[in-house]
Amino acid sequence: MTWPWYAFCLLFVLPFFDPHRPFRLLHVDLVVLAGAGIGPLHAWFGTRPPGWSIVITAAGLLWLLGRLLWVGFRPERRPEPLVPLLPTTWLAIAAVVLVCVRIGSVAVHPAFVSDVGLASLIGADLIGEGHGIYDGQVDRVLPHGDTYGPVAYLAYVPLEQAIPWSASLQPSEFEQPTAGYAAGPTFDLLILLGLFLLGRVLRRGTEGTRLGVALAWAWAASPYALLTLRYSTNDAVAGVLSLWAVVALHHPLARGGIGALAGATKFAPLVLAPLLATGTGERRLRGSLLFSAAFVAVTLAVYLPLMPDGGIAELYDRTLGYQEERRGWVLFWGSFPELNWLQTATQVAVAALAVAVAVVPHRKTPLQVVALAGALLIAVQLSGRNWWAPYAVWFLPLAFAGLFAPHDCTDVPRPYLRRRARRAAATS
Repeated sequence: MTWPWYAFCLLFVLPFFDPHRPFRLLHVDLVVLAGAGIGPLHAWFGTRPPGWSIVITAAGLLWLLGRLLWVGFRPERRPEPLVPLLPTTWLAIAAVVLVCVRIGSVAVHPAFVSDVGLASLIGADLIGEGHGIYDGQVDRVLPHGDTYGPVAYLAYVPLEQAIPWSASLQPSEFEQPTAGYAAGPTFDLLILLGLFLLGRVLRRGTEGTRLGVALAWAWAASPYALLTLRYSTNDAVAGVLSLWAVVALHHPLARGGIGALAGATKFAPLVLAPLLATGTGERRLRGSLLFSAAFVAVTLAVYLPLMPDGGIAELYDRTLGYQEERRGWVLFWGSFPELNWLQTATQVAVAALAVAVAVVPHRKTPLQVVALAGALLIAVQLSGRNWWAPYAVWFLPLAFAGLFAPHDCTDVPRPYLRRRARRAAATS
């Protein structure tokens, strides 16, 4: 997996590279987006990452946090072209080909379904049989497999029902489930579609189409997306729902329901609730009330049927309580137990930031909402104890949109392409 990671890093950067402006800020953003997970990539394959790589990861996340906050508070159009050399049609064809190659690689030569993907399938199997997931049944099959929100399991129910799989065996006896392989492409395509639609939300007409195609390419070529696809992690569920909650920005009931589903995956997207409640600030009171009604109704609908006998306390112990205590391979705060007080202060600051961006600025453009949503998800990850490369897919779709949308999204004119072809012919 290491060499495809670097190959996809190159593919990710290539269409957005402008040889006439080698030092533009977007190039730095692209390098940070591609390179922040190199250290955690080693941890994913069982080798402890060097200390310097963890520092690079933290610095990269801080850079992205700052850039997205800047766009969220100081949005401005940049005259530089987003995709300087390729017309929209060529970029779209290249994106389709790349998506087919990625998904085809899963069908022809699958890797394996990760333990987190297995956990979601085990929970989906139990739910399909009418059982709970926080009463110890998932834990007996896969230790600590019940540490996620209910939607991380419910999202897999349709796939598990369509392609049944028995979770009654011990982990050492598991056969790789077909439903697990199908989950990766399913969520991958939903993100691709959501990104294309988000481009149309952020820009009108042909510029929106070009932005949507560019966002789809960025996801298709992202090494993080390839990692979650190849190893069927359930992290894409959080990314899908966070993205679609923003796509539904102009529909308070829809964004409230989808926002609640996102928060019930891996809990981090709950930080988006205040921002999504106020939206762009138009018709704020009515929109916030509709959002809140949908958010509460959906939250109760997904939690109450699966609530363990011990109630909220037991649910917390099995999910967030365990996550706060476990030691992963890529530790931020977990490496410095003497700084627990600072981690707590950071988490309080993130909560305050989530409330602040909901009301300041009072009126927001869709771009500001997208950028601030991406920044909040990064801030939550920076305040957590552990970080893995697949966690990036929680915020990547929103980060792509926040960093790309300020640029010029007009198509490459055909006379420009003809001039370049004549210059190339003359020099040869």
